[in-house]
Amino acid sequence: MYLQGVNFGGFLSQADLNEEHLKTFITEKDFKTVKAWGFNIVRLPVDYMLFERDDKPYVYDEAGLKYLDNCVGWAEKNGLWLMIDLHKSPGHTFAKERDANDIWDKKAPSRKRFVKIWEFLAQRYAKRGNKIMYELLNEPVAEKDALWNSLAAEGLKAIRKYDKKHWVVIESNRWGNVHTMEHLKVYKNDKKIIYSFHFYEPIVVTHQMAEWTGFVRNDIYKKLVEYPGQPGGMDEAEKAVKKTENDFAIFFKNMNKYWDKKGLENLVKMALDFKKKYKVPVLCGEFGCVAHASVKTRSNWTQDFIDIMKKNKISYTYWNYKNMDFGIWDYSDKYAKSPNYANKQRLDKPILKALQSGIL
Repeated sequence: MYLQGVNFGGFLSQADLNEEHLKTFITEKDFKTVKAWGFNIVRLPVDYMLFERDDKPYVYDEAGLKYLDNCVGWAEKNGLWLMIDLHKSPGHTFAKERDANDIWDKKAPSRKRFVKIWEFLAQRYAKRGNKIMYELLNEPVAEKDALWNSLAAEGLKAIRKYDKKHWVVIESNRWGNVHTMEHLKVYKNDKKIIYSFHFYEPIVVTHQMAEWTGFVRNDIYKKLVEYPGQPGGMDEAEKAVKKTENDFAIFFKNMNKYWDKKGLENLVKMALDFKKKYKVPVLCGEFGCVAHASVKTRSNWTQDFIDIMKKNKISYTYWNYKNMDFGIWDYSDKYAKSPNYANKQRLDKPILKALQSGIL
């Protein structure tokens, strides 16, 4: 299986889920655009708040679910795979509020809600077309890999209780980090599982000047960085990150070097080794270089990464289709003057071309 596509982030997740936004941000036209560009899959991040409220657990709101239903129908109509990604779950977030996550506690109500959500969604879409995938949880950040493996097993069991037809996507721990992929539990008796990772390496290139990251927010590393090239001051940055946000230090390990395609390949090899060892399909669910980066850096990094994906037949969904700091196109005021969008369409043509080069 070799899939190439994009994320529809910022639509049913990480957004103000008001009616105007839900009706206009993504429509059937966007599914048609993805298909016309030559891609075959959309990863659809969905926050649980779209259809369930914390003060009314286990009550699922059809007013919100209709937008998810629309996407299922539009994907089917346009011959696209649709990966339904639970981007934020009760008791879990990958963002800076993650210290409050309690989903790892087996007795936590949020954990039971997580399981029930997957039972509900599996029942709802079990009889739909073959091109649906369920991604259990976006960027799990369990303190120990075994905690995530345990929760993932419960989620998989919940889905398989009602739906044995569709594929399930299970991501590696610590924000989908490629370093933790070797610790993912492999389900030898379930042949419809895709094992996933996210790739934003080196982080000071892909997230340079990204104000939501701890290393920028805490004034640890605020520099424009070129790729290929060697970012300076990495050893000092690693030490500072360990003091302020130690769990994020995994992204700063061994970063003090010259970065080019060879460096990216050395990291992707961890996912490739997993794929070869277990003879299972592997997917990169998110990757990208932030729009703060120069046109050249953004294009060079993306092209090198796509070359690696294509060479090794690793499926990919780019972050992001629209806006969200990485968009193929971007209409936000934040990037109104960004040279990455120097045309009336505000379309990053080099990025689109690089992504399309991975299509077979």
